[in-house]
Amino acid sequence: MIAQIYVDNIVFGGMSDTMVKHFVGQMQTEFEMSMVGELTYFLGLQTKQMEDSTFMSQSKYAKNIVKKFGMDNASHKRTPAPTHQKLSKDEGGISVDQSLYRSMIGSLLYLTASRPDITFAVGVCARYQAEPKASHLNQVKRILKYVNRTSDYGILYTNGSDPVLTGYCDADWAGSVDDRKSTSGGCFFLGSNLISCAINISKSPIQNSRTKHIDIRHHFIRELVEDKVICLEHINSELQLADIFTKALEATQFENLRSCIYV
Repeated sequence: MIAQIYVDNIVFGGMSDTMVKHFVGQMQTEFEMSMVGELTYFLGLQTKQMEDSTFMSQSKYAKNIVKKFGMDNASHKRTPAPTHQKLSKDEGGISVDQSLYRSMIGSLLYLTASRPDITFAVGVCARYQAEPKASHLNQVKRILKYVNRTSDYGILYTNGSDPVLTGYCDADWAGSVDDRKSTSGGCFFLGSNLISCAINISKSPIQNSRTKHIDIRHHFIRELVEDKVICLEHINSELQLADIFTKALEATQFENLRSCIYV
């Protein structure tokens, strides 16, 4: 077994050089390994470590997939999804190569690790992998055109920011054209650092490990509000960051909300 060790100041923060060398020595007695220095690139994720912050992006990966699918010379888009139309099953539409479509979706899903701004658009397109149509493929290509314009975007994590937990949650009520189901989403910040961003799964009539505690959590949150541990407030649409994860937005509003996430 061969191991590569990255010297990461996040992992080794607070450890002296002697301790690091001792750790490396112990590892070398068990594994064939090499020291490759400070972590800068791993599994498509680029990291730039600075004195008081770390910048993470997938710019190289983003540019590669745009080129792979022939969108590097295409016109750029300001948003990943249009507001004037919503995707549907489009059962009467022209079928397209399923393997190609799935490959494009898979590549974009991996990119969402550092690009929460495309999470909603990619998630919608992913619903139609079983029988992709030309309309679905055109929307995926639009996402790639947007990515091509914003390939250098990334997330900055800083030290010493105010450790206040802030969350934004919202739902696009009955927004699905196919089944009238709602799409909910949210994002959470610890200080100025984005720590979570996800679109929730639809509610299932079967009570499972992901839903059985909803009633308990509801009462727990209510108690926290009453004890003034947390504060729940209504957020105007202009400032509602969760909107970027639940629906397509016009360019100006999308860019305003995006600026709150990226540097």
